[in-house]
Amino acid sequence: MKTLFSPFIRSAGLLTGACLLGSGISLRAADKAQADAFPNFESYIKISGQAPAVSGNDAAFQNRTRQNANGGAGIEDLHIAKDVDKTTTVTLDGKALVGSEDYLGHFNVTKTNVGSIDAGYKRFRTFYDGVGGFFPLNRQWMPLANEDLHVDRSKFWVEAKLALKDAPEFVIRYTNELRNGQKDSTIWGTTDLTGLPFNLAPNPINPGRKFAPSYMQIGERHEVVEATVKHQIKKTSLRLTLLADRTNNSDTRFVTNYPGEVIPWAVASLSATVPAGQVAAPQNIAKAALPANNWNNQQAITETDAQKTQTNGVNFETDTVLSDQFTLRLGANYDLVHTTIGGGRPIVTQTPTATGVVPVATDAYAGLYGGTRVKDYTGNIALDYKPTKNLFMKFAFRAQSEFIRGSSGYNVIAASGTPAVTLATTPRTGFAKIHQNVRTPVVEVRYTGIKDLALYFNGSKRDLSGVEQNTSSYNPLTAVIGTPAANNVSEDHGNYTLGASWKTSPMLTLRGELFRKGHKDNTVGFATTPATIVGDYYLLDSTYDGYKLTAIAKPIAQFGSTTRFVQQHGRMKVTGFLPTYPAYDSLNSKNYMLSETIDYNPNAQCYFQVAGTLVYHVISTAYPRAGVTPAVVNAAGLTTAVAFDTNRIVQNSDNNYSTITFVSGWVVDKATDAQLQVNSYRADNGNAVLAPLSMPYGVTVRETSVTVGLKHKFSDKWVGNAKVGYFDSKNDTTGGNTNFKGPLAYISFEHAL
Repeated sequence: MKTLFSPFIRSAGLLTGACLLGSGISLRAADKAQADAFPNFESYIKISGQAPAVSGNDAAFQNRTRQNANGGAGIEDLHIAKDVDKTTTVTLDGKALVGSEDYLGHFNVTKTNVGSIDAGYKRFRTFYDGVGGFFPLNRQWMPLANEDLHVDRSKFWVEAKLALKDAPEFVIRYTNELRNGQKDSTIWGTTDLTGLPFNLAPNPINPGRKFAPSYMQIGERHEVVEATVKHQIKKTSLRLTLLADRTNNSDTRFVTNYPGEVIPWAVASLSATVPAGQVAAPQNIAKAALPANNWNNQQAITETDAQKTQTNGVNFETDTVLSDQFTLRLGANYDLVHTTIGGGRPIVTQTPTATGVVPVATDAYAGLYGGTRVKDYTGNIALDYKPTKNLFMKFAFRAQSEFIRGSSGYNVIAASGTPAVTLATTPRTGFAKIHQNVRTPVVEVRYTGIKDLALYFNGSKRDLSGVEQNTSSYNPLTAVIGTPAANNVSEDHGNYTLGASWKTSPMLTLRGELFRKGHKDNTVGFATTPATIVGDYYLLDSTYDGYKLTAIAKPIAQFGSTTRFVQQHGRMKVTGFLPTYPAYDSLNSKNYMLSETIDYNPNAQCYFQVAGTLVYHVISTAYPRAGVTPAVVNAAGLTTAVAFDTNRIVQNSDNNYSTITFVSGWVVDKATDAQLQVNSYRADNGNAVLAPLSMPYGVTVRETSVTVGLKHKFSDKWVGNAKVGYFDSKNDTTGGNTNFKGPLAYISFEHAL
């Protein structure tokens, strides 16, 4: 590492010094360098390759850098443009990078006053790291057996356009998108392998923590057929769109609770009854004497969510120029959506018996089936008003009405007995229906009548009201309906922005913006019969206020800076079942971001840029107001639960971090450019002292990268580019198990065609 890194620093220092010394070069030399600038090819092919030599966790490197740890090569970019005749142009774009699995094939033919044909296929890979969490007390680390996960996203499209002169324009387009592969999931399984003691009353500590790894198998398809007609009649433009949209998704999440843990038969068969006056159950005493991997039974959960949707819709829009001051815009939309659902959640538990461990499969949602039918009507009207050349106003209103009906059914497969190996199946069914209306007025104002000052305001308020009726899932063999619920639902979403841009002088521009975002959801049960109110009551109310300040300074032509400060405060209230649980502040958030970018171009031969960001972001909970949970004493005077510090369970969420980037480029000679780039990222939000009572979430990461590159023009048709970089990532969040470091080399050749 030292032998590779030191030459980077020495070379960067020497070349940067040469760049500064070159600031006295005459204007004639600068013009010469400009004349020797790199060519922009109209048609070209670019072939490249990259080769890392990473030590540490390869999957973490791939996930972080979006590069294959084994390297890759291929055609990075291909572009061919050719005029067949005076009215016809053919273009071809392509890409084929093995390793990152990034591919593109795009073909377009355009004929003036006739139309075009456009078709293509692209695919790219996103890398994921199949790891769970890290527990700091005993440094337990639980990755998947195969950490190297990835998802491939692909898209095929074909479009035909007929655009004859003085005639309506017709466009029909078909798109087919796929998403397939495996990715990690943050819904982790539970394990007792934490080094904590078993839960013996009055000890309040439970050894279980959710950090066992899990993953998802992704299989999704999205198809769209869209036909559009556009036409201009005098001062009115018309647009009609017909849409057919279809999805077919089947995703499966694999979660394991207590992996590798099975309670021995002698302990599992003990009675769970606690004798009068006894504090700890006998099986808990027996478990406490066992090693940690015998405290619970392994559960393998396979949760499949399948969904198919079919949407048919029509959209109509018109824009009419009424006068120089007024433009009227109208729109209407109708969608009919059908969905079907499927899946299940089988749980295979390793149950110990007198003759050995028996896998018992239960499922709370076996054979899930059902679906919904949605009808959506939307209309909007907008008026653009420009009374003077310096004032623009827009008034708009959008109305929406939605009708939803849905039903579902499934079977509950439960186990009973000691041990629990006897299975029984019970059917379940349920239904729901919703009718809701939405109204959204929008106002937009811009004014530029004051010299060097621009003022603007944007505001929208979305109000939703509706009725929701549903029934709890019930057994159709023993009941005709479940517990009904009827609710009035309402939502209120407001977004408002007031801003100004002031060019105080040619050297300084100031911008300021105030904003407010408010969201309120309310559900209140009402009486379907005079007897009683059957329904829910909950409130979710959040408000975010803040401002953005920006200063753009350019005191001289060679130097400029952009400074930005963003402040945002948020408040959230929740409640449930008034008046028993009145509304209370559930969280407050604070977000401060300061960023700075400095650009310096002493001459035409070199440039410097330094950028940095500092973020302080905290979402507060009941901490530090949670206090102490008191001890619990039973009637016999025995302590069944000791007191403990609740603040060590309910913690704030911190997301503080800083980034720094330095970039410098310079002209080595008339055919060669060089560039140096340094990046740094740091976050320190981990808090391991919380581990005894909760999972200590929070990221602690330090990352640094240095890259040096050369770009050289071999001839008027050949350009080469070479870069060498070094990456160093230290992740204390995972106990250092996902650390990686090492060099990465990149080379490319671009040739004019």
